[in-house]
Amino acid sequence: MQELKDKKFLKKLGNHIKKLRTAKGLTQFDLAIKLNNYAEQIGRIERGELNSSICTLKNIAERLDVSLAELLNVD
Repeated sequence: MQELKDKKFLKKLGNHIKKLRTAKGLTQFDLAIKLNNYAEQIGRIERGELNSSICTLKNIAERLDVSLAELLNVD
C-alpha cells in the first residue's frame, strides 16, 4: 500500500516539476545542462520513475528559481 502511495507522490512531484520547468520556458535538455545532468534523468524524474535525493531536488528547485518547499508542494 505504501509503495503505491509513494509512486503516486513521485508522479505528482514529476508533473509539478515539469509544470514549473515549462513555465520557465525550459526544455528537459536546458534543465539538464543547468544541473550538469542528463536529459534522460530529468525525464525519468518528471515521469515519476526516479526517486531523487533531497539534494537533487534542492538543485532542481534552485535552477527553477523556486524554494524547495514550493517544489515539494504537490498536494
